[in-house]
Formats: sequence, C-alpha cells, structure tokens
Amino acid sequence: MNTERSKLYRSRDRVRMHTLVAVTTVLALLLTAAVRSSASTGPAEAPLRVYEPLDAVVADLEAFVPAYMEQQGVPGVSIALVRDGRVVWTEGFGVTSVLTRRPVTPDTTFKVASNSKAVTAYIALRLVDQGMLALDAPLDSYLSKPFMPQEAYRPLVTLRHTLSHTSGMGRTGISREVRFPPGAGYSYSPAGFAYTQKVVEEVTGQSLEALGQELVFQPLGMQNSSFVNTPAVMEQPARGHLPALLPALVFEVPFLVVMSVLALLALIVGRLHSGRWRISRRTALVIYALAALPACGLVFMLYMGLSTTYALLMLILWGTPLVALLLGHAVLKRRAPGQPGLRKGLLAAWVLVVALAMAGAALILGDLPGVPPEAAKPDAAASIRATAADMARFLIEMANPQHLSPETAAQMHTPQVSLRSDLSWGLGPGIQHSSEGDALWQWGSELDFQSVMIIYPDLGYGAVVLTNSDFLNPGVAIDIAHRALGGSIDAIQRAALSQEFNYQGPFLEE
Repeated sequence: MNTERSKLYRSRDRVRMHTLVAVTTVLALLLTAAVRSSASTGPAEAPLRVYEPLDAVVADLEAFVPAYMEQQGVPGVSIALVRDGRVVWTEGFGVTSVLTRRPVTPDTTFKVASNSKAVTAYIALRLVDQGMLALDAPLDSYLSKPFMPQEAYRPLVTLRHTLSHTSGMGRTGISREVRFPPGAGYSYSPAGFAYTQKVVEEVTGQSLEALGQELVFQPLGMQNSSFVNTPAVMEQPARGHLPALLPALVFEVPFLVVMSVLALLALIVGRLHSGRWRISRRTALVIYALAALPACGLVFMLYMGLSTTYALLMLILWGTPLVALLLGHAVLKRRAPGQPGLRKGLLAAWVLVVALAMAGAALILGDLPGVPPEAAKPDAAASIRATAADMARFLIEMANPQHLSPETAAQMHTPQVSLRSDLSWGLGPGIQHSSEGDALWQWGSELDFQSVMIIYPDLGYGAVVLTNSDFLNPGVAIDIAHRALGGSIDAIQRAALSQEFNYQGPFLEE
C-alpha cells in the first residue's frame, strides 16, 4: 500500500516538474522574442494623447509647464490645443516681462518668428488659386526688376522651389546667392521667402501685411495677428528676453581685441617716432573711439532690429568705461598731482572695478526684456506677431484648408523634397512621417523668442506653443508641445534643433 502511494507521489512530482519546465521554457522563449523584437525596432514611442480625456491632459500641462519653465529659466509661455479641428484650450503661463511682471494671458501676442513662413506660403497658394501666380512659372517673370543676381539660375527658380526650400538660395534676404541648381536639393532658406514676398507684393500691388489681413487673418478670425506691430497686436505684447550678459560680451570681445591691436600699433609707432613706449591722451581717446566703432556696429546689427533696449544697453557699454576713465583721470590729477605713477595705477584699478561692476550687474539682472519697436516692415520669413489661439486657427486651416482648392491643398501637403524617411517638406510646412501618421509643423526661433506649431491633419489634433525665452533655450517650445501631444517628435527635433538640414544644402535623402 505504501509502495503504491510512493509511486503515485513520485509520478505526480514528475508531472509537476515537467509542467514547470514546459511553462518556464515557453516563458523564456516569449521573453527572448520580446527582447529581440525590442532590439530590432528600438524603444516604443509614447502614444499620442489624442485619446486621453482633455481634462487629464490639461491638468498635466498645468502642473508640468510652470515647473519646466522654472527649471529652464523661461519667463513666459502661451499654449493652445487643437482637437477634432477645433481650438479646445488656451492658457498663458509666466510673465510677459521680468521687469513689469505682467502675467501672460491667452490674449498675449508673441513674435512667432519662422512660423511666419507657413502663413506666407499659404498667401502665395491663395494667389495661385486666383490665377495670379503659378507654382512652376519662373518667379523672375513676375518682376519688373530682377531679384537675383545670377543670370544662370534666375529663370529656373519657381514658387514651388521657394516654398519647399529647394531654390538653392541662402539664409538671408540680403545675400541672394544661389548655391546649387534649383530643385537639386534642400537648404532651409529665408531668402527664398524674401523672394516670394517681393513677387506677391508686385503682382498684387499690395503689401504683405494687407494681403495677410485680406487672405488669412480676417477670414480665419485671427484678430490679434499681424506682419507688423499694429496697435491691436501691441495691446498685450510679450517682451522677448536675452541674458543681459550676452550683448555685453558681443560688445566687449571685438572692442577689446581691436583696442589691443590699435594700442600695440600706437606703442610701436611712438617708439619709432620718439624713442619711448608711450601713448598720448589724445591718441588713447582716438584708439578708444576707433575700437568702439566695430563693436557698436556689431551690436546694432544684431539687436537694433529687435529692440531699443539692446541699443540703449550698447550705449551704456560704450559710454560708461569712457566716462569712468575721464572722471577718474580728473579726480586723480587733482588729488595726486605730483605722482603720475600712482595715478596710472589707481586709474587702471578704477576702470577695472567699473568693468567688473558692469559684468556683475549683467549677471544679477539675468534676463533682459526687450521693448518691441512701434512699427516694423512686414517680413515674409519672420515678422508675424500673434496669440497662440490665432496661430492654432491658422494651423487648423493649414491641416484642412477651407479657402484653398482641393488641388492646391493637396500640393501643400505633398512632400516636395525628402530629407530622410521620417522627414520631408511640403509647400510651406515641414512634414514628419511616423506611425501615428503625417504631422505638419513649423518651428520659429529668434534671439529672444521660440515657438512651434504641430498638427496631425487626419486627426485634427495639434498644438501651438509660444515663448519669450532666449535662443539659449532652443528646445523649450518643442518639449512643451511634445508633452501636450505625445507621439513621436524625433524628426522635428532633429530638423529644428540640430541644424542638420539648415543652411547647409544641398541636401537630399540618399
């Protein structure tokens, strides 16, 4: 009896052991397959948040955005969410200026920088529908005076090229050089949009601002948008911000270099002329003035178009050391008349203290808010100022055009040039290709503003993020948009932030 029970127990144990081995083997095989699949396909993408409850997404953003802004040192952010082709939520965070501390609201206008290009492209496409322009006609044929200097490429550049960044033109409207045959590659080109602006203004006889109001802003209900700083858009403006130390460095570095070179030359000339290593007071003042000229010119070139605040800072940087030098010299000459060596040492120490005090003030001040100019000329590539909600209204129209013919709308969404498997460019917007579908997008960046707009046309799902942060925080707007939307954003980040495809052309996917 006991022997039979023992055999039965041993039989049950063997069954259990074989079952355990079989289950373990199956689990091991499944785990191995999962690991191999993960290794071959890479990390899984975060899903789009379009299927999450809107309240949950909003609550997450209301917690995330302020903490992220503080971490990154961003003064202000405005955001708009689009679902089902409608603007469903807008909000402002932070302040319009670190000095006034006025809060950002949904009605605060920001400079949207290169997002202006998408609006300009849309204006041009509306003129195509009206028969005033053709996508593949030479742009030069519309002008009474040539815009481009190169005779060889002049008849080849078309509207299709400029809107898709395949014209071969460069980064600025000042330099109209064409670096490769139109259509032969991709190179991000604001100059191409300057060319487009020239054409649309001459063909219609209207300014770009008037065309923007007639063909975009008014039809889409974008009441707080303009290519120029009209009173309406300047009622609640966000001030762009730069680190106060940055303009100081831009001024001081060329100033010190030029002054050192001129002082060395003056010493050599003085030695050859009089036999002494000496610079007269008059010569020193001339050297100072000559050294300040290129520094002033550089600061004016970079900052004057942005804000009078930076021009005022330049004058302070230029004038304070000179005033300190002259004042110190006058005081020391009266206090220590018979001690020239002591005077020179004290004067040098005094000027050094003033310079250190200015640098310390710049560091303590941190961000420096600008004052937008009262008026500006329209710039097709970068000058629009708008609210996040207004740009979201444009984004909805760009995704599902109601004021373009179906044929023209299809052209806008069709890749004109492929940069890589997940990135191409249409007629105006960039196009990211991912497992969630195509996303139309444009990014904007200036010295003191950052912005991005992204939308999935098939889902009617997108976001606009505008910031008044400086260019040292280039990924802030995109990071916030990614948090709002979820999904893949790698192609947009690479194209916008890495400069991999910007200004280097020609570029084509191999």
